[in-house]
Amino acid sequence: MTQAPDALLRRLPKVELHCHVEGAARASTILELAARHGVDLPSTDPTELFSFTDLNQFLTIYDIICTSLRTADDFHRIAYEACEDGVAAGVRYREMFFSPGFVIKLGVPVETVWAGVRAGVVDANHDLDIECRLVLDFDKPTGPAHALEMVDFAASCDRQLLLGIGADSVERGIDHRAFATAFTAARKAGLHRTIHAGEDGPVENIAISVRELGCERIDHGFRLLDDAQLTAEVVDRRIPLTVCPTSNVVIANVVPDVASHPLDDMRRRGVLATVNSDDPGMMRFDVADEYVAVAAAYGYSVEEMEQISLDGIEASWMSDDEKASMTTSFRAEFDSLRGEFGLAPRE
Repeated sequence: MTQAPDALLRRLPKVELHCHVEGAARASTILELAARHGVDLPSTDPTELFSFTDLNQFLTIYDIICTSLRTADDFHRIAYEACEDGVAAGVRYREMFFSPGFVIKLGVPVETVWAGVRAGVVDANHDLDIECRLVLDFDKPTGPAHALEMVDFAASCDRQLLLGIGADSVERGIDHRAFATAFTAARKAGLHRTIHAGEDGPVENIAISVRELGCERIDHGFRLLDDAQLTAEVVDRRIPLTVCPTSNVVIANVVPDVASHPLDDMRRRGVLATVNSDDPGMMRFDVADEYVAVAAAYGYSVEEMEQISLDGIEASWMSDDEKASMTTSFRAEFDSLRGEFGLAPRE
């Protein structure tokens, strides 16, 4: 099989299921908004603003960045720009997280956040070659009461655009069972459910999320292979993982490099493990960069990278008809790119 050329990988049509709108914000935009709102940032140098060495430091910077987001127009802007940057990386479909909790504590109503993010995504879907939908993410350290409030709000939103609920942030010191009521309410409201688990915490958090919280997807899931029985269950039930290899290197610090990441082992064992960026603005590393890094780390062929792209479709919360249509479209684009790069057609 042919080694995947970097230029082809960057243009490969992609689905992205793990991307945070706040973490996708451009440094230049945050600096401009901070100046407008009189917010002091740790640096006014766009090359230094997003500087961190571990997850806790990353979350501190993330929190500071969110202080620059005060109005619906601010959220409209970062959502629209995130979609623009996604299109440049080859993203055709994205389910994007937004986390109101970071600004609610500053006095910004959740309705303001939703109005801005929703409008930004609606405009991007109209203007750009992308279909973006949303997942409302609650911050686990804010506790189960806040989680339930976010579920109740999500249930009242435009359900064609807001597909589900998620839970992010650190795992250490967090009892994931405390969110059972929120996730049960989400299920009863017809919301899809996902959660960050097994990133900086143990595999037990993945087990709790799948077996007790009823989560349909796992974000990161780095520790999954620590439990062979759970791995077999995840494979059998086709529970997707939204894996972010470079994030696990530079934010969570759980592996020294992408080549050491268990993504390849996961996929060889049959796990529906997708490839995503996480926080492309803050990391200065988008999903096109991630595809290039993954292919280089594991020596993946064009065929294997195309399959990763198609797996994103399967793992998404699109309808079956939408999945079938996008699969057909992606396969046609694969063939076109192969011809352009002088590669043999797919078998």
